Amino acid sequence: MEFAELVKNRYSCRAFSAKAVEPEKLEQVLEAGRLAPTATNAQPVRVLVLKSEDALTKMRGLTRMTYDAPVVLVVLYDTDVSWKATNYNDPFDAGDMDASIVATHLMLAAKSVGLDSLWARAFNAAEVGKAFGLPENVHVACIVDIGYADPEKGGPGPRHALRKDMAEFAKEI
Repeated sequence: MEFAELVKNRYSCRAFSAKAVEPEKLEQVLEAGRLAPTATNAQPVRVLVLKSEDALTKMRGLTRMTYDAPVVLVVLYDTDVSWKATNYNDPFDAGDMDASIVATHLMLAAKSVGLDSLWARAFNAAEVGKAFGLPENVHVACIVDIGYADPEKGGPGPRHALRKDMAEFAKEI
């Protein structure tokens, strides 16, 4: 699939089937995330791969945003490792941005191997960290649900195709 077609066809899936994700496809998705760029190549991002019924039940108790996906990826970053901008009079920790880049790679890779996905951040990150025993320096950035769309309930939402025109989106100066 051409990249432009892949990007256009990827959507936020909110209805997953019970079909299991093949290990080789999940491995390809995770490899794409592992190869994603991070600030100064610090690689502060880690991914918890929730597949067991216990782990999925725990996450489903913390957010409705799993939509019964058979795999939920919890995208984390370690503030002990993430790059900090301190010399621009605008200090920031790049960990959250790095995690977003990784999540994007995960979602696009999922689509490229025939899987669907959903990026979500509608949960209390501290509660997720506590539930999964994460140390204080490890922050939960988002989750990415992975699986196959339910053939009857799945598909793009009604606003999926709504996009600003290019003149409104980008301005050359």
